[in-house]
Amino acid sequence: MSGLLSLTPSRLLSDPAGSAMVVVDSVARNVAAEGWFYGQFAAAILLGLIIDLVRRRNLAARYWTRSVRVDGVYAVLEFLHLIQFAVILPVGLFITRGLQSWAPWLEVKALADLPVWAQLAILFVVTDFCVYWWHRLQHENRIVWQFHKTHHSQINLNVMTTFRSTVIDRIVALAVLAVPATMMQVDAALPVALAAVLQFHQLIIHSDSGWSFGPLDRVFVSPSFHEVHHSSLEPHLDKNYGGVLSIWDQMFGTWVARGEAPLVYGLVGERLPESWLAQQVVPLTGLWRLFRERAASPRTTATDAAR
Repeated sequence: MSGLLSLTPSRLLSDPAGSAMVVVDSVARNVAAEGWFYGQFAAAILLGLIIDLVRRRNLAARYWTRSVRVDGVYAVLEFLHLIQFAVILPVGLFITRGLQSWAPWLEVKALADLPVWAQLAILFVVTDFCVYWWHRLQHENRIVWQFHKTHHSQINLNVMTTFRSTVIDRIVALAVLAVPATMMQVDAALPVALAAVLQFHQLIIHSDSGWSFGPLDRVFVSPSFHEVHHSSLEPHLDKNYGGVLSIWDQMFGTWVARGEAPLVYGLVGERLPESWLAQQVVPLTGLWRLFRERAASPRTTATDAAR
């Protein structure tokens, strides 16, 4: 056993200097292995800045705001993998192992007989289909919306908004999407090149670039398509849910065109605290507010009836 997994409490106490070197070495190796991730993030940021300069946007007004600095906190935590190692990875392993142990009948074993490329293609399409319906539920159900609304609270849409999701929201999404992932177990890891393309896609669709893929917008989610999803204008609310493929919006009637009006981002009739720590409890305070409203409704109805 090597790396961080070799650090036992006794070793930390007996050899703190050596343990520190293990941590530094592990971080260095992970950074080197994920150079593609950091590189594409830098490329996406640079691309966004070039677009802002070409369009003569006020960079200070756009980026030097508290909301964008909060997005920066989300991004730094993503780069350091602190949340992944401390919460997401353990919870994900628990859910996946639990499903494999308690519901082995979920697995579609026939996939193992298919070529690797077919397994990956099916995994991608099925996962994206599930993402569409989960994303739609996040918007159309008041309870589930409490977990997702923090992502839509950014009024200055930017590349780092990609990471603006509370820990609770990520855990809930992980629990839901672990089911199709368990069902679609395949004997191949997602190729690094494909993973890089998908990650870069998620970054640029939050860049507020306004780019359209032209006719391909009917198939793939473009920056323009996803910006409409973040728009708080009335015609755009609860539309364009697609993650990578926009065909689901076409099929299920949730596609809407951008139109000519300038987009306005953020929540409708609500402002959230612009603090990473405060936003982590937004789902809980939102659920508490819904509970109080529901609890007060019978009393209100009874009072009105008595009058």
